[in-house]
Amino acid sequence: MKKLLIALSIIIIAIIAWIGTDIVSNEDIVKVRAKSPKGLQMRENAALYALQHDQPFDFSQMADTYTKMNGRFDTADFRTPSLIRILYDHQEKVPADALAEMKETLLNFKYWMDQPGHDGMCFWSENHQILFSSAEYLLGKLYPDDIFTNDGKTGAEHMAMARARVVSWLEQRWLYGFTEWYSNTYYVEDVAPLINLIDFADEEISMKAQIILDLLIHDVATQSYKGHFVASSGRMYEHGKRNGTGGSMSKLIANIWGNRYGYSEDKGMMQNFNYSKYQVPAVIKAIGFDESEQVIKATNGLNLSELAGEDLIGQQDNQIMMQWAMESFTNPEVISNTVDYLENNGMFTNEFLHDFKMVNLGFLKTFGLLPAISRLLNPVSDGVSIQRANTYTYKTPDFMLTSAQAYHPGTFGDQQHLWNALISKGVSIFTTHPASIGPGFNSPTYWVGNGTHPHVAQEKNVVLNIYKIPSEAGFMGKKPADYTHAHFPKDKMDEVIIDGRYAFGRLGEKYVAFTGKNELYYTKEARSKSKKSEENSSRYDLIQDGRDSYWIFEVSTQAKEQSFEQFITRIKSNVVSYENNRLSYQSNDKDIVLQYGAEFTVDGKTIETEHKRFDSSYAQTDRKAKTMTIKHNGKSLYLDFYNLTREER
Repeated sequence: MKKLLIALSIIIIAIIAWIGTDIVSNEDIVKVRAKSPKGLQMRENAALYALQHDQPFDFSQMADTYTKMNGRFDTADFRTPSLIRILYDHQEKVPADALAEMKETLLNFKYWMDQPGHDGMCFWSENHQILFSSAEYLLGKLYPDDIFTNDGKTGAEHMAMARARVVSWLEQRWLYGFTEWYSNTYYVEDVAPLINLIDFADEEISMKAQIILDLLIHDVATQSYKGHFVASSGRMYEHGKRNGTGGSMSKLIANIWGNRYGYSEDKGMMQNFNYSKYQVPAVIKAIGFDESEQVIKATNGLNLSELAGEDLIGQQDNQIMMQWAMESFTNPEVISNTVDYLENNGMFTNEFLHDFKMVNLGFLKTFGLLPAISRLLNPVSDGVSIQRANTYTYKTPDFMLTSAQAYHPGTFGDQQHLWNALISKGVSIFTTHPASIGPGFNSPTYWVGNGTHPHVAQEKNVVLNIYKIPSEAGFMGKKPADYTHAHFPKDKMDEVIIDGRYAFGRLGEKYVAFTGKNELYYTKEARSKSKKSEENSSRYDLIQDGRDSYWIFEVSTQAKEQSFEQFITRIKSNVVSYENNRLSYQSNDKDIVLQYGAEFTVDGKTIETEHKRFDSSYAQTDRKAKTMTIKHNGKSLYLDFYNLTREER
């Protein structure tokens, strides 16, 4: 027994020494900042605009653009679409010294995570992947014999490396859709590099990029209301959801469907859309103009549980691209792969990833303990992962109501936006669980995402939400807010009535109603820590206290209700029950029932909340289909990604 105790003691001491040595070593890892210590003025888009319009431009104004790229600060890759367009289309207009500086900066840039040098850039999210890879590919194609000074490889070598990543990115969008589904922030960052690939890449990539851009614009057409692109989304920020127009995507919409809504001219990274050979297919244009009543279902992305079956957990580029396009880092399914990749590529210095050094311990990795620790601790960072969204959109001439059905209820959230109503330009209505974030996280926040995801279910003009908010914080989080809230802008409505657990709104002949479990009230003082949110928050921030609560939202019109007063009377007479996590709502002869974490039924029929890739009158397409056909109003588009076929019929 004594010998056994001695042996155990030696083992324990060795383990402690092993862990201690790694901790000390990890503490020596210096963090590289993601942002420049001084404010920078980016002027590459202005330079491109001037060149395209034959206007003079002082290229000394580009100094900050090059500072950002040479400093390898985050979003440095956002500079590349316009710079590449300048090099391909306008070299002869650029003074020789300015051209030399531009080329030198681009050839010394870091284009992927396995390339030399420390940096503070985000390479991994869906939009960043195609920005970096398309830039590297097109620069290698333009300068095949030049040396890229960051790693000493030729342009031809860089073109080959990047081409493989470009093809992988395009194929993953074809197979699984957009991880950052319906993002009115990040679709912009996809369009700009896709346009450059369409115009300047080889024939295969050009055609595949056109096909994927078709699918992106089909998303915009089906998920916009009268030119306003605000739907459920994998990544959406406060301005994008509360503003109710669709942010920078509105300029692309104006380019395609005509400027009917007074949007300004695009002078940003998407301005190359106006000068491209790409033409929006007639059928997609027609869908964007369609204002008929439609139910549109779709699915985008993958669940973490699907990654292994798709052979997408590993260290190869295509594997890490899908895993990190989902921003899945700490989840049990992938945490070991994450830490291995970070170590293999010296990425613990990156400010976004620096905290991972805490689990970069040889003992944990050797004995495969990281997944178990992730399950045990359940860190709030697990909510960053953007998983598969089964979206449901109900469009009418009067409003658009959208949701992500049953999107992982009860899990931590990040930037996912799970349901939204648009009843007019600038009038956006939704609910969230406001989050208190932990150190090192920029989201979720008061309006961005959810602290804890609700169970969301939609049947045409009705959305049910059940919130089950934990009383204690998750690991690395802060104590969860004990209330939920709605963005319900009363100053943009003609009439708003708050009556106990009911809230009603009228805008012209459009009517909306909330039914809550508990009393609803506008906040008397700002609860958000965001300066943008604090101003006049009592005009739009509708609160419901309680950790176990529900919000029922219904939208209608005068044509169906006769009057606002009759609408209010009908909503109040609707039978609502909530017992044992089962929410039942009877409205307009429909019995709509949502069991939290389980089934959703309408009139006793179970509703399938896992959708096809596309399921609407415009397209019927299975997941991972070999071909797709989009149809409307006598027009059609046939797409075959692998056989490079894109036919309008």
